Amino acid sequence: MEADDVSDHTLKNHVDELIRHMDMHGIKKAVVCPTSPNYDNDLHVAAASMNPDRLMSACAIIPRPLSNARKMVTHYADEGCKAVIFDDRLYHPQDPAAYALLQASVEANLAVYLHNAEMTSDTITFLDRASQMYPEGRFVVLHMGGLFGFPKLLPLVARSNVWLEVSVTLIKLVESPLKVFLDALVQDIGVRRLVFGSEHYTEYGDLRAVLNMIDLNVETSQIITKGNAKDILRL
Repeated sequence: MEADDVSDHTLKNHVDELIRHMDMHGIKKAVVCPTSPNYDNDLHVAAASMNPDRLMSACAIIPRPLSNARKMVTHYADEGCKAVIFDDRLYHPQDPAAYALLQASVEANLAVYLHNAEMTSDTITFLDRASQMYPEGRFVVLHMGGLFGFPKLLPLVARSNVWLEVSVTLIKLVESPLKVFLDALVQDIGVRRLVFGSEHYTEYGDLRAVLNMIDLNVETSQIITKGNAKDILRL
């Protein structure tokens, strides 16, 4: 919520506050993600560097011009970034340059995060092709694709290289008629396709409470909160 207020001068205070909330909720590591065109990649890298044992960074890259996009992938991979964010405000899923950026990201051993206001047929097709073209890739849909996008993703989630990051959508799902799709996912595919994440650290408590409402045992809960993240980030 305060991301617009973060600057080089206030960054340490914000990092300290994030770490404090992580400690309160037993979260050992987190990836800070620039999920807006206005948020600076370098600021997120700097935040992660302030506490590298606890924080990692992702980066958001515009596919065009392609030569610059490829250079940025190399640069941020060298800076220690763990993922490239494909934000639907920064690319078009039918653009060949988006697929070129995708290839560069996978080759740089970076996970691919998809951040969409809504899951259109084009973005679903992009994920479908990406996960088939690059079986070695790791594709994470932030916010589970949204409340109404989530059911559309179920056919793709069965693939071993596609995950859904829960954040705000999981909180809405458990109190929605669409919860039947969540129940189907947990029963038919399993929790290995879900990974813990939040849009903001103020959600940590609600997310923990919601996980308790899904009747998970300790082992399956830890798969969501820990095991899947380790696989995605290759920790």
